[in-house]
Amino acid sequence: MDELPFVITVARTGGFAGMRREWTVEVSAPQDAERWRPIVEACPWDATDDTSATPDGFVYDLRVADHTAVVAERELDGPWRELVDAVRSTADDD
Repeated sequence: MDELPFVITVARTGGFAGMRREWTVEVSAPQDAERWRPIVEACPWDATDDTSATPDGFVYDLRVADHTAVVAERELDGPWRELVDAVRSTADDD
């Protein structure tokens, strides 16, 4: 993730209707990377082993450079929540 540009993608699937939503942010400027790197690096990328979803719950597929994780909605807190909320907010502003 040291190389610019890098892309952050958050995809949400599931829920009552089983619909998929996706948000993407391309980080290409050094000042943007200074904002995003700490958020991405705070996420426990190697500690996502429980991907079982709850009925009608959402599952988040997160991808950044060589990092990937699938996080059930009930596990989406702390750094995961911060990353998802930041990506969704930034992508919706575009």
